[in-house]
Amino acid sequence: MVSFVVLFVHCLLFISRPACEHCSGMGNDVLQGDSMITTREIAFHLPGLDLSLEIVANVEDLVTDPEDDDQIPYWAELWPAARGLAQYIWERIDFQGATVLELGAGLGLPGLVAALKGGLVTFSDYIEESLDIIARNARRNGIQAASYLLADWRDFQCDKKFDWIIGSDVLYNPTLNPYVAGILERNLSVRGQLLFSHPSRPVTMQFIDDIKRSLGLQEEKAVQVVTVQEPGVPQFNQGIDIHHLTKI
Repeated sequence: MVSFVVLFVHCLLFISRPACEHCSGMGNDVLQGDSMITTREIAFHLPGLDLSLEIVANVEDLVTDPEDDDQIPYWAELWPAARGLAQYIWERIDFQGATVLELGAGLGLPGLVAALKGGLVTFSDYIEESLDIIARNARRNGIQAASYLLADWRDFQCDKKFDWIIGSDVLYNPTLNPYVAGILERNLSVRGQLLFSHPSRPVTMQFIDDIKRSLGLQEEKAVQVVTVQEPGVPQFNQGIDIHHLTKI
């Protein structure tokens, strides 16, 4: 079992853990309440970058109440939008010590790559096991200066301003998007920048249009193509919309 010490500094939940042991295939476990989450190791490759990631072995094992959207383990999947945003960051962004908040981090892939590109990243999610796995992956990939914020968007107790706020496929729920808009208004610095990715969701595009007007943002849009491999489905390419927004 991984031990950790939690220290609250302002809004940030800092978690320090020992480096995880080398794992091969399945066999690592993360505590979830009174049960354990079994994880497995995968390799994630980008040109010039090789990451070793610990991910949930079987996401279906985590489903306890399919009728309660808060209990569906969206966080435990490595979604194409996360891979697309990670690739975009690796190829195009140099954070140079800027502060970065990842919203709805899940497995934290974009934030991990942002940290490797010089960002001082705070990973945020409302699922503690999400942050636990991200912390293990940060350590196993040599990332030391990372912070972790356990918070629900509906009660986001954080007053820190960030140079960047990023998120991958987190703007799909119109009932939650107003809370995100509030976070962006409160927690984005005066000259801050946003990065959001998604698989061409109309609700996300509408949200982006709304915040461009309300926050005074200018936009650069790109499409990042990722290869999707799912069991029992032929491999295919998927375009991921990337929105890079900057305060004017």
